[in-house]
Amino acid sequence: MFNKSTYYSFLVISFLFVMVNSVSAKSMGEKIASNGNGNGATACIGCHTANGSGLGAAGFPRLAGINAVYLEKQLESFRTGSRDNAVMAPIAKALTVKESKAIAGYYSRLKSASSATVDPNFSLEPGAYLVLRGSWPDRKLPACEQCHGPGGSGIDETFPALAGQHASYIKSQILNWRNGKRKNDPNNLMKEVATKLNNDEIDAVANYYASLDPLKAGNAAAKKIVNLKTPLNKKPVEKSEFFTPPMYGDYPDGPFGESVRNGEAIFTLSNSHATSKKYVGNHQQCVNCHLDAGRLANSAPMWASWPAYPAYRKKNNKVNDITMRIQGCFTYSMNAQASKAGKAPAAESKPITDLKAYMYWISSGAPTGDKNMPGRGFPKFKETKLGYSPKRGKKVYAKNCAICHGTNGQGVMRKSQTLFPPLWGNNAYNWGAGMHNVNKAAFFIKANMPLGLPNSLSDQDAWDVSAYINSQERPQDPRHKGNFKETAKKYHQGKYDFYGKQKTTNGKILGE
Repeated sequence: MFNKSTYYSFLVISFLFVMVNSVSAKSMGEKIASNGNGNGATACIGCHTANGSGLGAAGFPRLAGINAVYLEKQLESFRTGSRDNAVMAPIAKALTVKESKAIAGYYSRLKSASSATVDPNFSLEPGAYLVLRGSWPDRKLPACEQCHGPGGSGIDETFPALAGQHASYIKSQILNWRNGKRKNDPNNLMKEVATKLNNDEIDAVANYYASLDPLKAGNAAAKKIVNLKTPLNKKPVEKSEFFTPPMYGDYPDGPFGESVRNGEAIFTLSNSHATSKKYVGNHQQCVNCHLDAGRLANSAPMWASWPAYPAYRKKNNKVNDITMRIQGCFTYSMNAQASKAGKAPAAESKPITDLKAYMYWISSGAPTGDKNMPGRGFPKFKETKLGYSPKRGKKVYAKNCAICHGTNGQGVMRKSQTLFPPLWGNNAYNWGAGMHNVNKAAFFIKANMPLGLPNSLSDQDAWDVSAYINSQERPQDPRHKGNFKETAKKYHQGKYDFYGKQKTTNGKILGE
């Protein structure tokens, strides 16, 4: 047994050991960055500068503040050839794993102002539109910030920070993905994005990100761009079989227009918006299931929901109007009973009023009472002969979903804002939400996921990964009154419902 003196000596030695190793790691990275490693790897500062801001004119990127694991992965890609670069390949091959880690850690800790420049005559609005809005209806192209984070701040080790990066470098990398010179993007996502962008759009996105300040959190530059009406793709969009809602930014004037704007903001930032956050008891947002701010066909668009109510619903055995339907989403999908308010917003509350104003506006011209509008809900498809398997689904999830939603389904949060929603656990949708049914989640996944790659999963994979996601624990069904078996019998007898049937890894029954 340690006595007190020995224990404190042990703590001091441990602290010094950690500090020495930390200094050693930093010193190694700084030394190689400044002088090379003497074994074939030249000094990094010659191309990336002493403060890590890079040299845009020569095509050398900013490294300061970029995630360390991401930088390590890039060095490995140069080493293996999945990134084609005649300058970096021999340098990467000359570095040991330990040296690569040290350099990546060193640059990730640097904080410096951007040296990127933007032509003052270059309009930032077209690039901002693609970064903040994407181009969903015609190309299923998600907003860049959905993966690269608000203000181009990056998300973990998969999606790098782009704020303050040199426009010439961003442009070169998008072109490299398009032509196959760079092949290290997860699930070929960036190659898919690159093929959907024309050269003018690539320039616009690159210049917009170059204009952002990497030292300022959030999306300060975007707030200056008030009117995002104009999509960059100016070619006439072919007539669609789906309803066309009003354009982004083409809001009504006056108080009604303000209500519409606020409703859109609540829809996209439900759990962090000042108006609605007290009614949200998890990390979910309306936009997680209704993509493109509730506009996208085959993603349960709001323009097809608004005209379909009032309607009878088996879920609560009564006629529901649109107010009740929205309240139900707060109750089940956003677990309102665990929120600060402890319940869904009241019918006359500002969140409900503004959401209805927004839904009404984007449904302008939709046929009232039409419950069969093309694009409504999620496209259905038959269960496969193999059925569905959580065991098979686990592999599908690891390959296609974990990069965004996390290995444990935990999602990604930043400063109370959901960047990627949790799919199970305490902050996911609860056992009363429609998405907990394997078939409904499979329909959504097939048509909309992975983000930016709709219909890329096979029917079998969609069924299996839905089964895996919905075989995990989540918050209790709000209709539960204390008797688990009664809740299971009354509300969860459906074929595609694991509640009260499937066992968890610890042997408990789901929902119990």
